[in-house]
Amino acid sequence: MTTTTALPTVPGYINRLVKAVLRSPLHTVMSKNTMLLSFTGRKSGNEYVVAIRYLRNGEHLVCFTDSKWWLNLRGGAPVQMLIAGRKLRGIATPVEDRATVARSLSEFLHAMPGDSKYYGVRRNADGLPNPNDIAEAAQHTAMVEIAASTRPHQRHG
Repeated sequence: MTTTTALPTVPGYINRLVKAVLRSPLHTVMSKNTMLLSFTGRKSGNEYVVAIRYLRNGEHLVCFTDSKWWLNLRGGAPVQMLIAGRKLRGIATPVEDRATVARSLSEFLHAMPGDSKYYGVRRNADGLPNPNDIAEAAQHTAMVEIAASTRPHQRHG
């Protein structure tokens, strides 16, 4: 019998603090791998902004979540990103192939080992993420791939 342990989550006040830092001149302390991702809700039409860690993968950015906001991006959806003080646009597409999610999550956790706890992934004696834990995490973790435009977002007004 398997027991499910609740994974650590980031408290709401931390998310609010991260969003404020990423919007400020102090963004350099975390904008190397954390961005603000903005998108419009499919049904509600509401604007959503999430602070999320990302990894560059060639021409794309990859991020992971266990929240449901990614459902708004199914089929590909326009997004705006605030990365290192720059506003960019892109098209975000959820990746639902579990083998691809596992492979990319492994790369992500190699680059950001401190995030392993949020995915329930233990580190082996060699310090690498446990492959079995990654395979398990990939079953309940959503991956979003973003093709970023090379043109910065222009603010009108």
